[in-house]
Amino acid sequence: MTYEQLKQAMRSQKAELTNSERSKLYSAGDEVDFLPFGFNSPDSALLPLYGFSQQQFRESLEVKKELIRRKKEDFDLEGISLGMSLKGIGRAVGSKIGFPENDIEYIEECILTDYDQLERMEIIQPQNVPFMVKTIETGHRLKEVFPEMSVRTSVAGPMTTAISIRKVEDVLRDIIRHPQELKRLLQFSVDCSLAWVQYVKNEFGNISCSFADPAASQNLISWKNFHIFSKPYMKRLFDGIQEITGKKPSVHICGKTKKLWPDLIDIGVENFSIDDCEDLAEAKSVLGNDMLISGNVPPTTILRYGSIDDVIANVRECIEKASDSPCGFQLNTGCQVAIGTPRENIDAYIYAARKYGRGAQKGHLCKGLEDI
Repeated sequence: MTYEQLKQAMRSQKAELTNSERSKLYSAGDEVDFLPFGFNSPDSALLPLYGFSQQQFRESLEVKKELIRRKKEDFDLEGISLGMSLKGIGRAVGSKIGFPENDIEYIEECILTDYDQLERMEIIQPQNVPFMVKTIETGHRLKEVFPEMSVRTSVAGPMTTAISIRKVEDVLRDIIRHPQELKRLLQFSVDCSLAWVQYVKNEFGNISCSFADPAASQNLISWKNFHIFSKPYMKRLFDGIQEITGKKPSVHICGKTKKLWPDLIDIGVENFSIDDCEDLAEAKSVLGNDMLISGNVPPTTILRYGSIDDVIANVRECIEKASDSPCGFQLNTGCQVAIGTPRENIDAYIYAARKYGRGAQKGHLCKGLEDI
């Protein structure tokens, strides 16, 4: 399919609901016009489409306003996001972060080189952290412009926060050499993350929160070490967010997670975002009776570098595999949308979501699949 053919086909797709309305009705068990769909952390990828750099987005309120407007107009994506990046807590406690003009931030230097330092490190007070205060101030100004939009935030999971404070290779060695000290660092990470969530809650009232913990995947640590070091602190973070916000957080873990799926049920996860390296049909069979699963179009090989037809075919495959999951399914990308993703592939994703996701109801295959 050419891009002109795609745009012509999209003109006949009329949405009856907004994304937020659709998600609420779908969650309640009603049939909706299209399967709920979204993109994992799309802002960095969308900025170049509108001629903005990553640095402009970080620094300019007007750029943030314009991106929110364009996301709503072009993709029906709405909401005010005040999330911490995966390096946010590390930055707050003193790690040095690099900010490229046209790329995502990276860690230049971790603050914690010796565990004696941890004794002197205090749990963050976000109201005393300048960049966190600025984030909140920006949120209030955005809320004035978009009063109808909800506020959401996010944090990194415990292990991912830990490696923003202490070098990843040191943390991996700590599993063997300094296990008790590592556990102290993980608890410190949880406490700092919850301090941020509480700050956002105090400022905005009704909020939602999610967390991502790529460093907890089987690509980095074993299942045994996940049980010892990640799971207990992930549970504390999960429960703490629920206590503060009144809502269970959605969870994303990059990489291989299959062995961890029963543990996510134990933790109480009700919305899990799955990387594209895992199979949605398998996830449905293990997790489908306990949580909504979200995924998992490959953001790089398909959405970034594939053709329009590749994107359409992969979206259809995801919907075929998982749209009848008992607790529901949301179409999403397997991980963060890559910078450089072409507009035509984003449109192809939306087109396929609407075409094959037509007539969606939790626990049932989408009626749009009958068009195959």
